Amino acid sequence: MALSCSLATAHPRVIQGLVDAVNRAPINMAPINLLVSVGVMACKIITPTPGMSYFHLVVSDVATPDCERDVEQTFRDEGLAMWRSAVIEIRHMSRPNRFFYGSTESTLYVIHPEVTR
Repeated sequence: MALSCSLATAHPRVIQGLVDAVNRAPINMAPINLLVSVGVMACKIITPTPGMSYFHLVVSDVATPDCERDVEQTFRDEGLAMWRSAVIEIRHMSRPNRFFYGSTESTLYVIHPEVTR
């Protein structure tokens, strides 16, 4: 999977603090779909807590090189060109994802812009 990446290199306490903040933050509005394509989906989650907006990126095994280019452009447009350095959580799902026809697995990346600051 070309879009795979690893956790941010920040101190583990920083990453865990952001994961905890994300898990505690109330979500009272629908995520904003930034990109939905044949093999990836990116959305922005905005919470009422100041500074608590973050992103979900779902990458399926049917993602294409075009999907990767679209993801890179989407995050550049959001001011997060170094999005791979801001991954705070990774969840792999070993089953088909109903949003991606023909997929057998997918990975969720939780991306928080504060980790790179």
